[in-house]
Amino acid sequence: MYLRNLQYLQSVIEHGSFALAAKACGVSQPAISYGLKALQNQFDAPLLVREGRRHVPTELARSVASEALALSQRMDALPLALPKPADRRILRVGLTTSAALVCGPILYESWCLPDARRSLHMSTADEGSLLTGLLQRQFDAVIAPRPRKFAHPDVAQWQLYELHPLIYARRHQPLAQAQSLAQLQGAAWACVGPSVSGPVDVLTEAHRVRRMPAPHMSVRCADFASMLNLVIQTDLLAVFPHPALLGAAAELVVPLRLTESLPLYAMWLFQLKGAKPRVDPEVFAKRFVNPGES
Repeated sequence: MYLRNLQYLQSVIEHGSFALAAKACGVSQPAISYGLKALQNQFDAPLLVREGRRHVPTELARSVASEALALSQRMDALPLALPKPADRRILRVGLTTSAALVCGPILYESWCLPDARRSLHMSTADEGSLLTGLLQRQFDAVIAPRPRKFAHPDVAQWQLYELHPLIYARRHQPLAQAQSLAQLQGAAWACVGPSVSGPVDVLTEAHRVRRMPAPHMSVRCADFASMLNLVIQTDLLAVFPHPALLGAAAELVVPLRLTESLPLYAMWLFQLKGAKPRVDPEVFAKRFVNPGES
C-alpha cells in the first residue's frame, strides 16, 4: 500500500472527482484511477460509490483517509524529530545566575574571540536541573555550585573558585553598620531563587549553626541584577557570592563587616567524561585563586 495512493484518496474526498483530484495532486486522471484501484484491492468493502458524476466516499474511505493524514503528518515531522549532528562551532553551557555573570565574560573571551565563526549559548537554571541537562547532553558543560555529596561516574568536575560570600546593604542603610548576625535579627532579605543551593543557603546555614532563627526572605528575585537593584533602592539586605556581581553598582552598596564569616561558597565546572573537555578549566585558573580538580 503506497502512501501516494492514500493521498489520492484524500484528494478525491476533498474535491469530489478524479479530475479535480488529479489537478490538485499534479498528476494525470488515469494516475488517480490506477492508484485508487490498487488501493481498493486492499479492502473488501468499497471506498467510493458513484452518485451521478461524483465519487462519494464511504465511512471506510473517510476512516482510511483520516489515518493516512495522521501518518503523513508524522512522516513530515520525522526529519525535525531526528537528532541533528552537533554544530562544533556552538558551545552550550548551563550556568546558575551568579555563574553566568561571573564566568560569562571568560567563556566569551576563551571561546568566541579566537574564532569569529563560533558562538556561545548560555542557559540559566538551578544546579540540579543543569546537571540533569548535562547528563542528557543538552549542555557541553555546566558551571554551578556542587550539590552536597554529588558524584557521578560519567561526570568530571573541577573547582573554579571558593570564597566567603558577603552580606551587602545600600550605603547609609541603618543596618549597614551591624557587626554581628544577632544585630540583623528581624531584617528583611532578598535572594535569588528558587535554587537547590546557593547564597541563601549559606546565610541560612550561618544562622542554623548558631541556633538563630532563619532569616526572613521577603523578596525572591529572578537574578542577581534585579536583586542588586532592590538592595540599592530599599532597606533589603542580600548575600552576593562574588564581588563581580556588583559591577558598576559596587559604589552604591557596602559589605557588612561582621564578626562571623558565612560558610564558603564554591563554584564548579562539570563536563562529561570520555571526550576532550570543550571548556578548558585552565582558562579559569588564570582568573580565580583556588582552582582544583577532583
